[in-house]
Formats: sequence, structure tokens, C-alpha cells
Amino acid sequence: MGFTKLDEGILRSSIMAEPSDVFKVWIAFLAACGPDGIARTSSIFISSVCRLGLDIVHEAIEHLEAPDPESRTETDEGRRIRRVGGGWFIVNYKKYRAFQYSEEPDAIRKRKYRKRVKRDMSGTCPGRSASASASASALSLRKRKEEKIERGCDSPAKVHLMLDDEPKRWEGITPELKALWAKSYPGCDVEAVLQEMIAYWDAQPAAKRKLNWKRTIVNRLKWLQDHGGTNRGTPRGNAPGTWLKMMKEKEAKK
Repeated sequence: MGFTKLDEGILRSSIMAEPSDVFKVWIAFLAACGPDGIARTSSIFISSVCRLGLDIVHEAIEHLEAPDPESRTETDEGRRIRRVGGGWFIVNYKKYRAFQYSEEPDAIRKRKYRKRVKRDMSGTCPGRSASASASASALSLRKRKEEKIERGCDSPAKVHLMLDDEPKRWEGITPELKALWAKSYPGCDVEAVLQEMIAYWDAQPAAKRKLNWKRTIVNRLKWLQDHGGTNRGTPRGNAPGTWLKMMKEKEAKK
């Protein structure tokens, strides 16, 4: 995908005075431009996609590399491309990319997103890769979401799974919570399940870790209870006697 845009302004450009083959090659360079302004391509590839002879492409490239006294842009004496390692640099690619030719909601949303990404990436440390910074930004965003969920939680108990330091442990699980889970899921050994979850989530990538650990624990206990529990000999489903008790109460009301 190209990282430059075109609008009707190109019709007022001095490029329109060039031969059609030069114009065709210029458009191919714009389409091949990457996010860093470099069209990583070769003259042979341009020749193939433009259906032009290689000698014609070479002449067109010489035109685009040469100064253009009629150009409206004074940058680099009006040159349009400059040879660099791996391809050609589009001299004014930032201007082409920044064209805000559309005020459609989708176009506005994309521009805002790019500005936000650029702002987040501006904190990249020297020697640190962009992918590492992007991962750090994603983790930071995830942490902010987690804090937001916790602030909006009505329950005073905020459960955390601490995996980044030793000993790996749960925090925020009160004795009352354990008692509630043990009573609600009698087929499960709550302590064993919690320890199992520490080992399981410690083996998972950080990006997969949950935002709401309390709900994750309850879901795990419920699943185990519905599938026979962790305590041998304990029936699956609700607590023993619950169904019979409900039926007796129903009969008594008749």
C-alpha cells in the first residue's frame, strides 16, 4: 500500500508538462512509496508494471532526479526523487502523505489515529526498535484499561495476579471470597485451582493476561464444577441437596 496521496493539485504541477512516460513512472513511484518515504523498487520492476521499455524507464528516472526550475516546490531544486540504498526517496513524500483532501468521517478518524500513533511513538528511545515501543504502548494502554475497570468496580475486593516478581501470587483474595467460592463450588478445591491458575497464566504471553481476574477465577471454578469438580467423588452441578431442597420448598408452597 502506498503512503502518499493524490488530489487535483497534481493537475497544476509541472509534472504535467513532462512526457506521459515520465508521468507514468512518477505515479508508479508514488504508489510504491513506503512509510519512510522510500520506494523500495527497481527500474526493472517499474518497467514491468508500467509496460515500458527499460531504456524509457531509465530516461524517466533521470528526468525525475534532475532539478525542475518550473516546480512549485523549492525543496532540493524541484527534484522529485533521490537515489538511496534499496530504492528511491520521494523528496516531498511528507507533503503528499499529509494531504487532507477529505473531510469524510472515516478520513478524519484515520488522521486522528495516525496522529495518536505518532505521538505515542515519539517517546521511542534511541536504539530501541519501533516494534518494541509499540509493544510497550500496547501494554501501557492495557494497564490503563485495567485500572479503569477496577475504578468502576463496585466490589471492594480488587484481585490481582502478581507474576512479575517472586513469589508469584494472588493479591486481594480475602478469606470471605475463598469461603464464598468454596460454598458455591463445593466440587472444587479452591486453593488447588488458584495455584493451578498461577502456573497456567505464568506460561501465557503477557498480552493474553486478563483484565478482570476475579471474573476469570469464578469462570474457572464454574467450569470445573460443571465438569465434575476437582474433588473426587463430588457430583457435578449445584451443591449437594440443592435440587431436592428446591423441590421440597416448591411442594410446601402448594
